[in-house]
Amino acid sequence: MTTLARSPVIAKDVECVVRRRLVAPEVDVVVSQLVEPETIIATAATGVSRTARIAIAVELGVAPGEVARYLVRALGERVEAGEVIAARRRGLRSLQVSSPIAGRLATLNEQTGTLVVVAEAARHPIPALVAGEVVRIADGAVEVRAVGDLMTGAVLLGPESAGPLLVLADRPDRELPLDEFDERCRGAVVVAGMTVSSAVLRRLLEIGAAGVIVGSLSVSALQPFFREITQMRRALTTSLADWPLPFAILVMEGFGRIALTEPLFSALCERTGRWTALLRGESIGLDRPVCFSPSRGLSGRPLQPVPLSIGMPVRLRIPAGSGIAHVRSLPFLARCLEGLPFEALLVERDGCVETVPVDLVDPLEGP
Repeated sequence: MTTLARSPVIAKDVECVVRRRLVAPEVDVVVSQLVEPETIIATAATGVSRTARIAIAVELGVAPGEVARYLVRALGERVEAGEVIAARRRGLRSLQVSSPIAGRLATLNEQTGTLVVVAEAARHPIPALVAGEVVRIADGAVEVRAVGDLMTGAVLLGPESAGPLLVLADRPDRELPLDEFDERCRGAVVVAGMTVSSAVLRRLLEIGAAGVIVGSLSVSALQPFFREITQMRRALTTSLADWPLPFAILVMEGFGRIALTEPLFSALCERTGRWTALLRGESIGLDRPVCFSPSRGLSGRPLQPVPLSIGMPVRLRIPAGSGIAHVRSLPFLARCLEGLPFEALLVERDGCVETVPVDLVDPLEGP
């Protein structure tokens, strides 16, 4: 199957409003606040709620209007998967009904004897993804005014995401082998060339990439990540809840085997190392998804690329082990034993790779 997209659009220094739509948000920012891409703007539900309808009357063999007396947990209470929610004695036997999912006992229909259990979507911190100014908070959305360069694609699969742009491909029509994808991809938006295989997607999943940009994608590359074909069809059309990977894939041209266009590939190469967000079209008022790279601050001050690049010699200011090393990854978020996040990168010295906080690394002019 091959689906062609329209010609890509490359626009520089565009001022736009990025609208982050949120589900049941607890907003952590205020209007006029300046935010960075990793600033947490809210805690909100991700994915969608699941429901299970249980025919209690049928399971226990009682009249629908009598179901309430056999419930062992009250409506509104939370239950775990497999937990007994209704029981009835019949002679020497005890009939029991268990909840198939973890959730809350929501409603009981006394006309049908059916109980509904609702599993609410998990809640997570939501980052801004772009640098800019919060201009509006309303209707379950936080809007951030930002300035940057955008390139339109054909379809965005998975959640919106962001990270430093890493161009691995050396030409737009190349499909990279598996061993090209290493620790440099951790936390990065990776430009992988023409397409990627299921093996590459699995590797990027293991490494922890933030996103992938390709010219095209085959359906066969996605099939191993889905339980059934109907789930994959939903994920490719409407349902984000069915997407099985934690990172997004921005397909620039369409499905099949189509190379990135030369102007688009060159534009991506020019922005290597810059923070890049993969956004849905509706988030910025367009009908196509985009990759968005900040180009200048709201005051007109140019934004500098990420100063640390792969292979760059650096000086480590570690109290117990200072010295010279070489950068082996773009910056990413790591966590200490207490669970607190900090920006880090991988460096190599004396043949060993170690994780070092970015604050303790100084670039050198030469080896």
